[in-house]
Amino acid sequence: MASARPGRAAAVTKLPSLKHCAAPFLFAFLIIIGHAFAQTKPIERTFSNPVSEVQQVVDDLKPSTGGRLPILEGFVDVGDQPLKGYEHGYFVCTLQVLAAPSGGTSVRVSSKITAWYTDPEGHSGYRELSSNGHVETDLLDRIEDALAHKAETHSPGSTIRLPQPGPLYAPSPAPQPGSNIPATPAPAPNTNSSQPEGNSSSSASARGESSSTGNAPATPSRPAKSPSVAAGAASVESLESIQARRIAAEEKARQVSADIKGLEEIQKNQVRPVDLVVVKKPGVAILSKPEEGAQVLFTADQEDEFQILDLEGSWVHVQISGASRGWMRRSQVEMPSGYNAAGVKADAASPANADLFKVAREETNTFSGKWEPLNGKTVRVVWIEPVAGSSSSAAEKRKFAKYLLLKAYKDMSESQQKVDGVVIVFDSADGGQIAATMEDLKALQSGSITDAAFWQACSLDPPESFQPSAKS
Repeated sequence: MASARPGRAAAVTKLPSLKHCAAPFLFAFLIIIGHAFAQTKPIERTFSNPVSEVQQVVDDLKPSTGGRLPILEGFVDVGDQPLKGYEHGYFVCTLQVLAAPSGGTSVRVSSKITAWYTDPEGHSGYRELSSNGHVETDLLDRIEDALAHKAETHSPGSTIRLPQPGPLYAPSPAPQPGSNIPATPAPAPNTNSSQPEGNSSSSASARGESSSTGNAPATPSRPAKSPSVAAGAASVESLESIQARRIAAEEKARQVSADIKGLEEIQKNQVRPVDLVVVKKPGVAILSKPEEGAQVLFTADQEDEFQILDLEGSWVHVQISGASRGWMRRSQVEMPSGYNAAGVKADAASPANADLFKVAREETNTFSGKWEPLNGKTVRVVWIEPVAGSSSSAAEKRKFAKYLLLKAYKDMSESQQKVDGVVIVFDSADGGQIAATMEDLKALQSGSITDAAFWQACSLDPPESFQPSAKS
């Protein structure tokens, strides 16, 4: 389970006293146990196609085997645990292509679904949920449709066999006229036969005479079927059934493409944190200390993401989940774009009190408060959380908020996102909210107004949370 990618502030880890050592290790153990219970059983399906052909289709579909879920309902196995508090779901599918013992090719799909969980007790973070099989089944259906399409386009006019029957196949709609479907050629009519087709008894007699006397041959229109032929006929579809199945497959493919496009659009519009490291390969150990041989707290999978808390030489201090922390080698992860080749943060202008707070998340949304200058307008919202065990004064809150307000102003000015203001939310028991317009931030950035005038122009809610008890 990878943690969310909250802000850029680096956390300073303090060594706990001996009497407090048991709690973090117990929490880490519970996280590992929870991860094990969240594992989803793979779903497998066997195809009659050869391994090389199935592998090619799987390779073509790999770009769409992971991404953002529009909602969690309908994709995860809820069980007795409600989904309240979960948001921002992601899925990643792993596919295995194997030769089936009974012939053909078996495809095994397992998925990993993670979502951000907001814990009222302070242990928020990304958690892994069990899939209900919807994601895996949809992917197997796409593989099956692609294989059927490949078979039809590769051998137009050839006999196409039915797939294995099962509940996954919906009733096929009637074929539509004008669809471009390869047709099996029908037998040519017997132009030499003079017997009307409607007279079945005479026709049968004529066919019997023709067969015995060697007269002009006539192609039988409905030959009698032997028991073996009748038994085998059930495995071959009629042309109408093939056409109906082809239309159903094309409609399903269009629907899947529309769903993928919608997911890609959602993922594109989602604002992602910029201080996450990405694990390069599976099985990377997260250690309790930045040294070889230290205790392994957690084993990360490929493409897992973790928030950077600190850097120490060739080691990266990351947040696992909630208050759980660990260390990874920098060579085992991909550093975010905000860090240079040496792993040093390119934007190092953090305030001196950055060890007191951390950015939980950021997004662009409509202002939900009642402050008239930003009422109903688009704003950049930044959520702040206190670092575990730290306390802060009103002056320290304002100082850190000023740093984030100016940083957000700079980021929004350089990007193509148009916003009317910036809102800083301190998510804590003694927190509050600071809102400022882009015009006031521009004046503060240029130095045309003083700090006192700027705070006077801002919305401080509630004011007592940010009133200085001493000079700032």
